[in-house]
Amino acid sequence: GRIEAAINRTLEGNALIGILVGVLLTVAVQSSSVTTSLLVPMCAAGVMGLSSAFPIMLGANIGTTVTALIASMAQDSPAALTIALVHLLFNTVGVTACVLVPPLRKIPIFLATGLAERATRSPWWVVGYVLGVFVAIPLTGWLLWR
Repeated sequence: GRIEAAINRTLEGNALIGILVGVLLTVAVQSSSVTTSLLVPMCAAGVMGLSSAFPIMLGANIGTTVTALIASMAQDSPAALTIALVHLLFNTVGVTACVLVPPLRKIPIFLATGLAERATRSPWWVVGYVLGVFVAIPLTGWLLWR
C-alpha cells in the first residue's frame, strides 16, 4: 500500500521520471511490448494509475529505438544509421510534444478510455478500430496518393 502510493505519487508528480523508467526498462529488455505487458496488469489491478503509466509508455516509445540504433551500428551504412536516427528523433519529438503541451497528454488517454469502455460492452469496437486504423485508413491514403 505505502510503496504503491509512493510510486504513483512520484510518477504522477514528475513525468520525466516515468519517461526515464520506460526508456530504461525497454532498453533493458529490448522490447516495448514487454514494458506494455507489465503495465497492463498493473493498471488493471489498480496498482498504477493511467496518469502514472502513460509517461512510462512514452518512455518505452523512445527506448524501443535503441534496438534499431544497435542494429544500424552493426552495418557499415550511413543509410541504416540515418533511418535509425530518424526513428529516434520522431519518437523523441512526439514524446516531447506530449510532455510540453499538457492538453496533448489528455488526448490519447481520453480516446483510449472511450474505446476501452465501448470494447468492454462489445468486442466489435476493437475489430472496427483495428480494421479502420490498419486497413481502411492506409488503403484510403494509398488510393488517394498513388
